[in-house]
Amino acid sequence: MSPLLLPLLLVLAPEASADAPARSTAPRPSTGGAAGPDGTAGPADATAEDPSAVEPPSPSEAPMPSEPAAVPPSIGLSDGYEPPFPSEPLELSQVLTDAAATNLDLVLGQTDIEIAETQIMAAVGAYDVILTAGLNASFSESPQRGSQFAFALGSRAAGANVGFQRALETGGQVSLSLTVDRTLTDQPVNFFDATQGATTLSSYRIAPTLTISHPLLRGAGLEVNMANRDKAQIAVTQAEAGRQLTAQNLARDIISAYWDVLFAHRDLDNKRRSVEQVQRQLERTEALVSAGRLSPVDIKAVEQAIAQREADVLVSENNLLDASLNLRTLLGQDFADRDLLGVMPATDPVVVPRPIDIKDEIDRALQANPQIRQLELSRASLRIDEMVAANARLPQLDFQGSISPQGRSVDSFPDASTGDPGSTGGWAEAFRNIFSEDVGQDGVLADWTVSGQLTLTWDVQNRTPKAQHQAAKLQMRRNQEQLQQVRQQISAGVIRAASSLRTAGKSIEVAEVSLELAQENLEAEQARFDVGRSTNFDVLQRLDEIDTAAASALSAQINYLKALAQLQALNGEILPAYGLAE
Repeated sequence: MSPLLLPLLLVLAPEASADAPARSTAPRPSTGGAAGPDGTAGPADATAEDPSAVEPPSPSEAPMPSEPAAVPPSIGLSDGYEPPFPSEPLELSQVLTDAAATNLDLVLGQTDIEIAETQIMAAVGAYDVILTAGLNASFSESPQRGSQFAFALGSRAAGANVGFQRALETGGQVSLSLTVDRTLTDQPVNFFDATQGATTLSSYRIAPTLTISHPLLRGAGLEVNMANRDKAQIAVTQAEAGRQLTAQNLARDIISAYWDVLFAHRDLDNKRRSVEQVQRQLERTEALVSAGRLSPVDIKAVEQAIAQREADVLVSENNLLDASLNLRTLLGQDFADRDLLGVMPATDPVVVPRPIDIKDEIDRALQANPQIRQLELSRASLRIDEMVAANARLPQLDFQGSISPQGRSVDSFPDASTGDPGSTGGWAEAFRNIFSEDVGQDGVLADWTVSGQLTLTWDVQNRTPKAQHQAAKLQMRRNQEQLQQVRQQISAGVIRAASSLRTAGKSIEVAEVSLELAQENLEAEQARFDVGRSTNFDVLQRLDEIDTAAASALSAQINYLKALAQLQALNGEILPAYGLAE
């Protein structure tokens, strides 16, 4: 085995939280990588043969036929590797934790939840108790004209009212009000002769009124009138499911971006090693030219190969910077005041084979995926809309009734014929006069009014409510079709992710074998070159084969890790696997 070969990337076997799924896997920090002088992590010495990282499959999980029995090692970073620009070492767990606190999509998702919660309060607020109050006053004069009978020559009135009203959850409304007023009336002593003067008569009135109105058909019922509250509660759960979906997709994207940075570092290291190998070939060529065994033209060919590989190094450095910026963008970081842009992954992934039961993975994805949950909640909300629309097709039949007792107290004039000195009214007497003096014979109330009415409004054709009801039912059908479509997409995504896992696992194995073979071919070709039985062209071709094999091995590893993250995002494992479940 070449000294360049180090342990392979792991299948994310995390130190998961206690509520993580039994078969979920996640990365763990490397314990063997020594930190370099700049703080970046050195190469890992963990092995893929660690038996503690392998979890036995459950009886229901039969491995896919082509699942690799073992995963070979791959290329790690050189001992003296230095990033091309200052880089911050970050563990994958730290990256995910920071993203949960700073990512703008998650922040917006939490705001959406809080907004939806305020809608519940707004819906319940429709049934708050409302206080009403008012003051009133009036002044009038009506002098007698000609032979007109005058019963009042003027009046002055002042009053106040206070009341409470509240909408009922069943659709009606109840109100209770209290009105008090005092009226001073200028009344002539003789209605037929205004020249005899006038007297002022005071009257006091206290009138409480209880009014109840309620629909009997359209708009009646607890479910219809609490529809807004129920929909607001569903909207909160939908917002929570949406944030969970955002968190799962963000975790998937961040994990993929993290491995992209790791790939970019290792690809850059491979490109640098390739330059070093060609430089060593240049040294061999120069020695043979000095000995007269090769033409100086051969040196130019090797120098051209070095220049091409140095250009590849520059491209890899740019790719590394792009991958680092992409990761920091997903973290929601601002670049305006940040000098340190590079990222050095400090978590070395260790890959263990994961048995895949397609049916089991699909079932868990359909049960746990928040996108399906959102559509199911939408269906519940649409069902409420359909119920309200069906109620709106009924005729409008409303009842309203009220009872209003009142107590009055009025001044009485003196009566000389009877010797009655008269009396002055007051509020106390007005209150007493609300009730009967003889309850057994006259009832409790002495002065009262009861009223009631039924109102029927019937749209004979009723086309608008019918159309709205039909539209509500069509929306429910559309939701069911969307749900079926999403279930198909998720099932297909699970199958693709599982297939990608299997393919990437096999590709890793093949690529590693190809890499070993390319290394052996290079050593053999260089030996033939040293004895004059090969050319620089042949040696450079062997070096190209090593570059291609190394790139294929790294790509297969990254594809495996990305496919695993995609599968975990689909089946709901990804957040608990990394200790991010809320």
